[in-house]
Amino acid sequence: MNTTASPVACMLAEHLATIHIDNISAKAKQVAIDCIIDTIGVTLLGATEPVVTVLQKSLVGDVTQGKALVFGGSRRAGVLEAAFINGTASHAADYDDMAHAMGGHPSVTLVPVIFALGESLASTGAEVLEAYVVGFEAECRIGHVVNPDHYERGWHPTSTIGVFGAAAAAARLLKLDAQATATALAIAASLGSGIKANFGTMTKPLHVGQCVRNGLMAAQLAAGGFTANPGALEHKQGYFQAYDGLSNVHIDRLLTSVSSGLEVEQESVGVKQFPCCGSTHPAVRAMLALRSQGLRPDDVETIEIMTNRRRLPHTNNPDPQSALGAKFSIQYATARALIDGAPRLRHFEGEAFFEPAVRDLLARTTVAAYPPTSTATEHEENNEMAADLTVVTKASKTLHSHAPHQLGRGGPDPMSVEEVFEKYSDCAGRILPESQIVTSFKALQKLETCKDIAVIAQLFEVAA
Repeated sequence: MNTTASPVACMLAEHLATIHIDNISAKAKQVAIDCIIDTIGVTLLGATEPVVTVLQKSLVGDVTQGKALVFGGSRRAGVLEAAFINGTASHAADYDDMAHAMGGHPSVTLVPVIFALGESLASTGAEVLEAYVVGFEAECRIGHVVNPDHYERGWHPTSTIGVFGAAAAAARLLKLDAQATATALAIAASLGSGIKANFGTMTKPLHVGQCVRNGLMAAQLAAGGFTANPGALEHKQGYFQAYDGLSNVHIDRLLTSVSSGLEVEQESVGVKQFPCCGSTHPAVRAMLALRSQGLRPDDVETIEIMTNRRRLPHTNNPDPQSALGAKFSIQYATARALIDGAPRLRHFEGEAFFEPAVRDLLARTTVAAYPPTSTATEHEENNEMAADLTVVTKASKTLHSHAPHQLGRGGPDPMSVEEVFEKYSDCAGRILPESQIVTSFKALQKLETCKDIAVIAQLFEVAA
């Protein structure tokens, strides 16, 4: 329960008000730019996914005209519609970045907002970059309060927490003061939604589309004078109580360690190196290590994967029946790593998941959670994104591989410029010509100096 005099939304808004482009560190800016580039790439990729095609067909009759680009074409729509479609596209391939504090994917809730609204307002690159960092801070700060309970209950934090980031980012571009920003956050508290039961279906990326639309709308409503209870988060019938129960949240963590730097520059922020659920990545890394030592598919008698219990409810899928389902199969992703090396987009397309070599390894694979210990909580926290593999070969040799806790590539092990471009090119290349890929990548690298974000957005247009 909140024991402070100031409502949570107000405390958070006042903290966000201290963040300005001039006091954002060079490190934070670079991480932000890399994440924005990564998100643009996966959004362009996602624009080609069936979920976006179905979504746009379903919206026929509700189409708007405006200044915001709908990625994957040349049509410009109203801000809310563009954010909704682009938000869905950004998460469609499940290849987007991650943040431990949030318990989800931070940038897909922000980039569709700052580009759609930024184009409409003719915002500068510096303003857009600042809004991104502010939104990132907001959603991770809420994440500190509600996780891990929120994640374990079945909520999809990318959406249910991300709505606060979307609202905060939009509020900054709209130049709202702290009081109006708090109102936007309080409105957003009534607009968060998304359950993990829909993972592996089109509804999962729809969560993000709805999240960015709702967060953006919350800021627009606050700018127009809409009202909300500033105590909507901590109220006895508020967000925290309804989603987690007040006894399971930690409001004292809201602003803990703000002196250690912004959330965007923390080591627990990572970019996905593989195009599948982030919870499968530790096992993939462990298998790649064994592969580099000479292990081959024909050598395998059995594979045992052990990972954090929190990783398994949505990834323990020993018999994937769709390309989308394969993204959420820790067994499939690990098998792919042994057969082909680092998983790529093509491995989660068509009927790759039915290949005989893969099916043979799936039948030989078992999955288990790390066993409880006398310090189970500490053990889980230290191994949140870790995995252990035990492979018994047909020659009766036992091989072990451990992948330590690491949330994607970031922190002490960031992707190089070449790796960032490789992923961006692989994703954007599904829809943009090579010259446009190079030009847009270079423009995004210089985002802070851009005078009008619409100039960069033009580089993502695709002729009809």
